[in-house]
Amino acid sequence: MFALKDFSVGDVILEEIPTVTLAPSNEKVSRELLSDWEHGSSKERTNSSSNRKTLWTSIKLPPSNLVPSHLHGTFKGMVQACIVFIKNYQDKIEQKQLESVLELYYPTKDSTSDAEKCIINVTDEAILFLKQHVTTTKTAGKIFSSFEDWDKLHKIALIWACNAFQGGRVYPQISRVNHSCNPNALIQTSNAEQNDECSDGNNEGQKLLAATKIEKGSEICISYLGLFLYTDTVIRRKKLERTKFFKCVCLRCTDAWLKGDEGAAKIPCLTSHPRDPKQMSLDEDVQYDDDQTVKYISLGLTEEKGEADDEKVLKVLRNVCGKIELYLDIYDDGQTKNNNNSNGDDEEEKAEILEEHASLASTMMGDRHWTTNLTLLLHLDTRLKAMSQRMIVTQELPEEDKIAEAIDSLQRIFQFVNSLELDMYPGHLLGDVTIGTARMLVSLGDEKSQKYGAEWLSKIDDYVDKFANKGVQKVVSVLKVAWKKHRRFDNDADGSSLDKKKKAKIV
Repeated sequence: MFALKDFSVGDVILEEIPTVTLAPSNEKVSRELLSDWEHGSSKERTNSSSNRKTLWTSIKLPPSNLVPSHLHGTFKGMVQACIVFIKNYQDKIEQKQLESVLELYYPTKDSTSDAEKCIINVTDEAILFLKQHVTTTKTAGKIFSSFEDWDKLHKIALIWACNAFQGGRVYPQISRVNHSCNPNALIQTSNAEQNDECSDGNNEGQKLLAATKIEKGSEICISYLGLFLYTDTVIRRKKLERTKFFKCVCLRCTDAWLKGDEGAAKIPCLTSHPRDPKQMSLDEDVQYDDDQTVKYISLGLTEEKGEADDEKVLKVLRNVCGKIELYLDIYDDGQTKNNNNSNGDDEEEKAEILEEHASLASTMMGDRHWTTNLTLLLHLDTRLKAMSQRMIVTQELPEEDKIAEAIDSLQRIFQFVNSLELDMYPGHLLGDVTIGTARMLVSLGDEKSQKYGAEWLSKIDDYVDKFANKGVQKVVSVLKVAWKKHRRFDNDADGSSLDKKKKAKIV
């Protein structure tokens, strides 16, 4: 997709509703689809699904040698997408709309890359599962038992895997936008409130917004990576090959490879900052680098470049990266699927596991590595939510040392994000935690803390003005002027300053 005119930051490039939505919008719809598949009619089973099985949980994986473990979710998603297509679109979608979907990219039998060959094989297995377990089910309704257009369904499965957004939504134009690891555009949901079980969510729209200035004739690109956008080239490329089935050759990836300088994977130099041979952990002053005196090297490309000063240490560090990568994958998947299904004990256990991973990354990788900063970000977000919840329940103000720790974490993550020199605002990643930190500072009630909160909010002014919704803008506006109430109070009284003992000792 290319720009036909100049766009300024925050401009809406286009807005669309999906052509097809190839996933159930909620668990209720998923259970109904399962009943249609297994029993021919959801009405026959509406009141008897006491085990609460869903379509997703009922799809059984083939033997592990046929579908790699990292594509288990893709296999189940394909089967689910095909069942939704047969039920909702096979005889109902207009021919023109169907053609617009089938024109989207998908790998073909002529594809040469290993990633594309792999996803084609997984699709073959998904279609075989459908033939064996869906359309031949004895009690299946006419919709499923009469289906025969397997070539079209094979394409639909691949198009879902390569082009669908969260919730299985496929758009006529937005689904065509290519990826870049330094994107100039982003996607924003038009009506995010349509997520409850009463809504089918099928018409949920998306807006394509300019994240940077875009000149006429430039290609418009978004990121397919989510949080992994802030990792190193090796991780980003691996993630894209495993989830979108291509090797990224954007400028950010190729420049890092050519220069051998990976900004997201900086670790303290092994020669300048030797590690304990047993623990292999960093000294605390090197780990936190408060004086900015640590010398760094790039870990991300050393394996391929053969620049290992101490292969034993590097092997351990790469294992740490793999552990954090796997954790972020699981964390992200869990946040997507279980936002509304967690109890207090679950949240406490998740917080403990997150803290362990954040501590491991910081101790082993240092202040500038992506593993440290992304786990620190998630840990900060968790702490801020816990402080806010505790304040609501107990009416007690958060402890000053806890807020000071949050500010230190936020400062470190800002430095990391800025060091990557991405074109888009840091607020896209750090907006929520910046607002959360400012909220805690304002809650202390004294002018100095509230003014400091306003200073933090000023760091995300451009992001809030151009990308936040009106509710968030209003909250930020109130937080930014909270300290001025003290000035008005002083002027209304006798002009005296506030009692210094009441001011928070946060600098």
